[in-house]
Amino acid sequence: MGMHPRWIKADSVYSSTQRTIDRQFIFKPDPVTCNIIGASAARAQMRHPVIIHWLEMNINHEQNGTKPVDDSLEALTNFVLFKQTFHRIMVEEINRYLEREGGMFSTPSRDVECLDDLSVEQQFEYALLNPVKDGLIDSIRHWKGFSSYGALAQGKDPVYTYVDRTAWWKAGGPNSLKPPEAFTKTVRLKYTPLPGTEHLTDGQRQARLRRRVRELEKQYREERILEGKPAMTAARMNKVDHRDRPTKRAKRTPKPLCHASTGYARESFKKAHRAFLDAYRAASAAYRDGAWNTEFPAGSFRPPLIVAAG
Repeated sequence: MGMHPRWIKADSVYSSTQRTIDRQFIFKPDPVTCNIIGASAARAQMRHPVIIHWLEMNINHEQNGTKPVDDSLEALTNFVLFKQTFHRIMVEEINRYLEREGGMFSTPSRDVECLDDLSVEQQFEYALLNPVKDGLIDSIRHWKGFSSYGALAQGKDPVYTYVDRTAWWKAGGPNSLKPPEAFTKTVRLKYTPLPGTEHLTDGQRQARLRRRVRELEKQYREERILEGKPAMTAARMNKVDHRDRPTKRAKRTPKPLCHASTGYARESFKKAHRAFLDAYRAASAAYRDGAWNTEFPAGSFRPPLIVAAG
């Protein structure tokens, strides 16, 4: 009964958070690291189309807001495969750059459904301003780490480069007498406006976001002053190593069942989620007993079958 099946809906945005191993500062502001992150996400988005509302990297964790492009089975599958592909490419390239090995994340991604437009906006603002809230920078405009702020608030077109190593190997690899860099390509990461802001022009959305960012930065600045915690300087950040980690242990917080702006929406979701779990577990038991044509709840995935060859 400890099973936690995924329930994906085409009309919902999912806010995700995932931390690095030992909370290491692998995503520390660095032009090469930022390019790797952007290129990896864009390449994954090309292979497995998905709607990306935001993608933010604090120094030791990732936060994003994504949703399927539609309600087709292919789109729901792409929603899952996007993150798998994004992380696989990103880990390979960052490991090559930092001369490290192994995985990068300590725990599975915490994917939480946002039930309404207000909760989506709240999760986006929290992710976007997280480096400011943590005192790593005074203003997100000055953040050198990977962020969607430039695209969403300033209208910048995010273009990244990557080495197509598959093409290099097809051309002969080391025997081609060409360096891998000769197979460099460019790719763009596509962001989609937050739900509820589609009626605004690009300029209106950008101005609205910049105004909201200033309000939150002021709030976080005042909180830091009261706590006597000034923002980190650029010189201090430059001394941080990608393999450094915080000296204090992180506080463990339970994963929320959902994000909602009202108690009614939250309670309604709890009831629907309980019904979904009951239906999924019943279908899963039948499926594993050999009823291969068992129908599973919409938006879910069949459990894997582990069967030894006879």
